[in-house]
Amino acid sequence: MPRNRFTFILIPPNDGQVQEYRLTRRILALTGMVSFIFVCAFGYYFTGFYSRADHQENLSQLRAENGELLRSIEHTRGVVFELEKTMSVLREDDEKLRNYHQMEPLSADERLAGTGGSAEPPALSSALPARKRAALEDLNANILRLQREAKIQEGSFSLLEHKFRESEEGWKHFPTISPVSSEHSWVSSRFGYRSDPFTGRSAFHSGLDFAGRTGTAIYATADGTVNDAYRDTGLGNLVVINHDIEVTDETGKTYKKEGIYQTEYGHLERMLVVPGQRVTRGQQIATMGNTGRSTGPHLHYGVLYKDRRMGRKGYVDPQNFILDLPGFLEKTAGIGPTDTME
Repeated sequence: MPRNRFTFILIPPNDGQVQEYRLTRRILALTGMVSFIFVCAFGYYFTGFYSRADHQENLSQLRAENGELLRSIEHTRGVVFELEKTMSVLREDDEKLRNYHQMEPLSADERLAGTGGSAEPPALSSALPARKRAALEDLNANILRLQREAKIQEGSFSLLEHKFRESEEGWKHFPTISPVSSEHSWVSSRFGYRSDPFTGRSAFHSGLDFAGRTGTAIYATADGTVNDAYRDTGLGNLVVINHDIEVTDETGKTYKKEGIYQTEYGHLERMLVVPGQRVTRGQQIATMGNTGRSTGPHLHYGVLYKDRRMGRKGYVDPQNFILDLPGFLEKTAGIGPTDTME
């Protein structure tokens, strides 16, 4: 047998005919090569099929996660926006409370104390698209800023609480509520210069005008003693309250400490208090009317502040003291019954 040939003998079962095959070395090598290529090609396409299926599944999962991430960012942005509005209200209340306690307001620099450092969200992948990365960085910066402001505000309120506890008795004598319910009135004219409704000339208005129906209840805005209840030429029926402090010592003796605020309630229909009478915050003292120089039923409410250090007394803007005034300001039309300039 030549050395370059191989002989294969097949012996079938059941005494079948024996078959003999003779192949050259070249044919055998070629057959092996073709078989190897076939096996490799089959394996490649088989692996690629499942790889593409896995890739498609991963792609679908990434798209779902991307949509969830965007929804989460939008939801968090909405929450942060609401927190910013809440912080704005807290800042306004903080300034009013500091004003009540004659404390210096926090400056813009103090409220932003601690600003600095990176706003980079933790473990943020640089592979994120620029739009998503920018949105996350902006959101994280806002959250960090709100955290700092909340911490500073917490400290400010802590100081205010301490100040309040030191002067808790005097706190009842600050005019901090509205003199009339927002459900039955609205602000028709504010404190400051305006056009006089009778003369048309610019003149100073010393208080807030609350318009409403005749007979609407009027309330004392703080504890105090009625100083006057009389008929004034311009303000009509007028009640004046001195918000002095009445203190009872350990022996049961009662004495008064002069307050720093005085409030006026003008154009009243009926006066329900008399001079010398003690009143408490929220107590009804009169009803709304149209007496004096007035264009319609309303209340003229004024606040006077006595600066003991300077020995002077003058009108101040009541809006800076009334904690529940925002409800009125939202309803303010700027047009309505008002009075002449005081």
